[in-house]
Amino acid sequence: MAPFWRNAIHWLDEGRRGVVGVMVDPALKVLSKSGLKCEKTNFRKDLSVFVCTAYITEHLEEIQNFVAEGGGLLIGGHAWWWQKYW
Repeated sequence: MAPFWRNAIHWLDEGRRGVVGVMVDPALKVLSKSGLKCEKTNFRKDLSVFVCTAYITEHLEEIQNFVAEGGGLLIGGHAWWWQKYW
């Protein structure tokens, strides 16, 4: 699975070779082994790619602007997460 993640990040990075900001530890563990410049962090505007869960509620407008201006965004989450509210 690591080659898939590495390729996805390279595609999102668009050759910038910038810092990949990662919110979640399991993703950081996989991506760090792929030779990418990864940091565990919340969203920052100076990142090349931001990796997060689909459930974040902070910085939403900033993240939307980041993507609109060419930043890479990789989001993951479970489709059944919403069920805990029913």
